[in-house]
Amino acid sequence: MYVKVNSTRHTILGTFRFGCVYKLDDKDAKTRKVTKPLMEGDDAPLKRLTAKQVQAQSIRYLDLTGPANEDADEDETEEGGD
Repeated sequence: MYVKVNSTRHTILGTFRFGCVYKLDDKDAKTRKVTKPLMEGDDAPLKRLTAKQVQAQSIRYLDLTGPANEDADEDETEEGGD
C-alpha cells in the first residue's frame, strides 16, 4: 500500500513527513493499527494511493516494507564483536 502524507504525524512506526509518499506493508497488524485511523475522515492526514497512480505519475516514494532497522543493527554488532 502506498500513502501520501497530507499532514506530518509522529507515530510508533516513525515520523510521516508532509508531502512524502511511503510504501507500507498493509498486511502487518502494527502498520494497520497506526495507518487506519489516519486515513479516515474528510481531511485525513494520510491518503491511500494505488500502485497504478504511483507508476503513472512517476512518484518517488520511501519503502518501509523491509526488515526493521533495529534488527539489522543488532546483527551487525554481534558479527563484528568477537
